[in-house]
Amino acid sequence: MAECTLAKSILIIGAGEEQIPAYIRAKERGLTVIGSDIKSDAPGLEFADHKIIASTRDPQKTREAACVFADNVLPINGVMTIANDVPLTVATVAYALKLPSISLEAAQCAQDKLLMKRAFIKHDVFCPWFTEITCLEELIFHTKERDQHYFVLKPVDGRGARGVLLIDGDIDLAWALSEARRWGESGKLILERFIHGTQLSTESFILNGKIYTPAIAERNYARMQEFKPNIIEDGGTIPALLTSTQKEDIDDLLLKAAKAMGIGEGIIKGDLIIDQSGKPAVIELAARLSGGWFASHQIPAASGVDLVDAVISYALGERIDIAQLTPSTSKATAIRYWFPPPGRIHNIAGLEILDNDSHILKYGFFRKSGDLQPKIKMHPDRLGFVITVADSRDEAIRIAEKKMNEVIITIA
Repeated sequence: MAECTLAKSILIIGAGEEQIPAYIRAKERGLTVIGSDIKSDAPGLEFADHKIIASTRDPQKTREAACVFADNVLPINGVMTIANDVPLTVATVAYALKLPSISLEAAQCAQDKLLMKRAFIKHDVFCPWFTEITCLEELIFHTKERDQHYFVLKPVDGRGARGVLLIDGDIDLAWALSEARRWGESGKLILERFIHGTQLSTESFILNGKIYTPAIAERNYARMQEFKPNIIEDGGTIPALLTSTQKEDIDDLLLKAAKAMGIGEGIIKGDLIIDQSGKPAVIELAARLSGGWFASHQIPAASGVDLVDAVISYALGERIDIAQLTPSTSKATAIRYWFPPPGRIHNIAGLEILDNDSHILKYGFFRKSGDLQPKIKMHPDRLGFVITVADSRDEAIRIAEKKMNEVIITIA
């Protein structure tokens, strides 16, 4: 059980829709919640007792604002985020206020895919081949065998699949270079070998040198051909189809990858792939709670483990019991997304079908009637989602697909 923390406060970096579960959980624990976001009307701030207006992408501005707040309004006892790839912002604030966090060096590594992959290679962590790309000539040279091998080109600091492109024999490399580069802040690009296999999402907590992974999701990339060269995920399913040996190998690999990055404790989110030999490889590792309602909804429903609560405790420097990280139930969950054609949304009908089904854990839409639906090029372009829970994996998938087909989306 969580300790009583009535007198404590926590700063949550980011106040978008996917951060709201952390605000709610913190309020349930009796904490004073401080929210930060560049938008003063960000939806999560409605759940905050205080707000700090600063870009989550600007570590120094957020640090300055947090220090002023702590000195003049209220001491800050912890800082965290969820569904927001800003580990350096969290670590910078924590360092300034002497709060629990990963190191600044580890946060830098988590935020730059090249630094991350170089750390993996240095410490013999199995990951796909990669190289930095600085010009078209380098891209042409390294993909000269692209008729035989696929590659992935992406910004080193990209988010939400922005600028993530599949490089095959059909793509215009000059266009790909320009397109990938425009979605990153630094302009730096990384090229990776695309490995065919089962892609996984993991969420783990490292505590006292051991790793706890309550659930692993199998990522759904069944629509690769439809959206290529953009690489778009259509949700995922818990449990992933893995052997007990593979699960052990995944935990060993995740712990090794975290240590390579300088992370010895706390939350890590993994993107992995099981290659054709059955061996896991790390694609990326994030030092945060995941988005897409994976940490906040799917994992608790599937395993009974509340990682959001564990991260709050960690941020506050409180003791975490192993029982908090140990599954107490075994259910299946699935999340799938709507991908309508581009155009103006005329109507979304049939939501009562979702409201009246006990298998629906959560659903939502990112746009409404009258809004423009863009062409699908990145994850924020997806229209909405549905998450189901059931006793079996097949049933969770079947219900998700059935319910999504029963909702009628009209594009004018």
